[in-house]
Order: sequence, then structure tokens, then C-alpha cells
Amino acid sequence: MEFIRLKKVSLSFDMAPLIDIVFQLLIFFMLSSSFLNPALKLSLPKAQIHDSKEPQQIVVSIDREGKVFVNKNQVSMADLKTQLEQGLLQDSKKSVHIRGDKEMAYKYFVQAMDLARQAGAKQVNIVHEETK
Repeated sequence: MEFIRLKKVSLSFDMAPLIDIVFQLLIFFMLSSSFLNPALKLSLPKAQIHDSKEPQQIVVSIDREGKVFVNKNQVSMADLKTQLEQGLLQDSKKSVHIRGDKEMAYKYFVQAMDLARQAGAKQVNIVHEETK
């Protein structure tokens, strides 16, 4: 009686493509997690010593009625130039960021940009929300 011998096939598993995919997934999740907003709302402790650096920007906000705010302080359009000049005297490298309500009249925006240039701002930026 003759038995048929089956050839043994060596089963090998190539790990290189699997490792490549794992590393790509790891990189993807590391990068995408850095763009997420923090989920925890923390109450941070207070300290007596604080960073004395002032912000390197002056934010001019204009609401839909044309009310002007410089760094959250309301000023009139006539006083905007003097407020910007005072802020730029402290540091001439500061940039002016103009935020405007989408419902405001265009003339307020143009006036604010013009006054920022007259006050000596070297860089005037327009702030907008990013669409998703």
C-alpha cells in the first residue's frame, strides 16, 4: 500500500507591510490629535509673577452698528487713530488686526484700515473665521 505524501507548504507571514501600515496610522493619529481642541476645561492656579510681555498685536473690532473696540475697550472712530498711535508707540513692531461683523457697513472697515495706516501700522491684517 502506497501512501501519498502531501508536500508541506511553509506558511510565512511578511510583517514589513503590516509594520508600515501601523506606523502610518500612528503618524496620522499623532498629527490629527494636535489639531483637536482640548476636551478638559481646567481651572488653572493663580501666580503672583506673570509674563510681562504685552501682546504683539492690536485688535480692532467693529460691530454691525459701527461701534469700534480696541483690545475690547470701546472708542469712537475719531479716537481710533490716537489709540492706535499710542499702542504703536510702545512697540512699532505690533501688527493691527481688524475684526469686523459680516453685517457691518463696508465704510467702517475702510475707515479703520485707513486710520491704522495713518497711525503708522506697518502690518494690518484682516481677521476672519475659517470655514470647515
